[in-house]
Amino acid sequence: MIDVCLIYLPKPYLKSPDAQAPLGLMYLASFLEENNKAVEICNFAGYSNDEAIEKLPKARLYGITVTSMEVLQANRFAKRIRGKYAKSNIILGGPGTLAKERTDFNQIDSICLGDGEYSILNALSDAIKGKMRAIYYGKPVSYLDAMPLPARHLLKDKQGGDIFAYGKKYAKGDSTIILSSRGCPCQCAFCTAPALHDKVRLRDAQSVANEMQYVKENFGIKQFRFSDDMFTVNKQRVFDMCDAIGPLDVYWRISCRVKPLDDDMIKAMYQAGCREFSFGIESFDDKVLRGLKKGTTARDNVIALERSMKHGMGTRILMMIRTPFQTSETIANNKFFLSHVPYSIVACTAFIPIPGSDVWNNPDKYNIEILDRDLDKYNFYMFNSEGRRKIDPIIKIKDRDVTEFHRESEEFRDWLVEKGVCNEG
Repeated sequence: MIDVCLIYLPKPYLKSPDAQAPLGLMYLASFLEENNKAVEICNFAGYSNDEAIEKLPKARLYGITVTSMEVLQANRFAKRIRGKYAKSNIILGGPGTLAKERTDFNQIDSICLGDGEYSILNALSDAIKGKMRAIYYGKPVSYLDAMPLPARHLLKDKQGGDIFAYGKKYAKGDSTIILSSRGCPCQCAFCTAPALHDKVRLRDAQSVANEMQYVKENFGIKQFRFSDDMFTVNKQRVFDMCDAIGPLDVYWRISCRVKPLDDDMIKAMYQAGCREFSFGIESFDDKVLRGLKKGTTARDNVIALERSMKHGMGTRILMMIRTPFQTSETIANNKFFLSHVPYSIVACTAFIPIPGSDVWNNPDKYNIEILDRDLDKYNFYMFNSEGRRKIDPIIKIKDRDVTEFHRESEEFRDWLVEKGVCNEG
């Protein structure tokens, strides 16, 4: 019997479930190994529930990571774990633990709120004693460079899927995910980051470069996707990262806001191997951006896209439709700007009020009604393995007809598909 089995749940709602590796679980696993615990990572993303349970090993403790879309699925999966191993101890972690619906977790022994590295050791000790706590409050890892590198060697399958728009490759071989910071300084109304992290914690640039070199030498990987909430949080650090990464002959992609970002930053990142930005643009309607506390404008979006094109950088536009404050003008604005600005691809999702976000906690502030709090319906992806998926109405703007609101959003999805710019992955 192993000490801990860390589970990445089946993801039937994704068209490409193996697109990224479970980095958070890899960090937990390396921390457990450093403390002489036997651990396995079960990446079941591309599996059916039956296949996953069949392959599940026996463990003293099972740790399941979840988003808000997966919390009820996790409870059902936990029931199946107990069906195979009757006396299982099960703990839940990840952003989905912010959901107040955790009273439905009748198959879950405990949840972890916050960073899980120290909590997983405490939970294992309590599981062995037969006295697990209902909630473990994860102590923030303040010095990230002291953490062991993610346990990539425990992944039995690929380290990650295609990371660049349209599956473009800049080097032979696989790709993977990497983290250089935890936390985000922004207060976007639709995001759970403000509730999860009280401050941004940064890794040293050379430490990140050393990890990339290690992955390159040991796994033959030269393509990386940074999973930081905001890679460009500090301008000088961007230059430090580029100085450290540049000599490695690797290629990478980041997620960032459209500001702060200037020509010098973009040039430095491109020269160091960065080939794509995933911009959290959300909308080209200033009313929507103000209402969601994005802290940016449509003009900011345009400037960032044009600057990126000037320096040869690919751009992935992350957008949301069916948001609070959306009007018919929102759709028209989005179509206008997307017809006139440069970009590589659009990844558009359907807005849902994520548990733990300010919109979820205070819908009246955003002039909406939450029509359905059944988290099984909280899938914001517009496509899955079977193609275009039906999107259930989740919110209603109080002074708008919900049918019209839904129809115009569907028409925008049609427009993106017909234009050939929609990321359906």
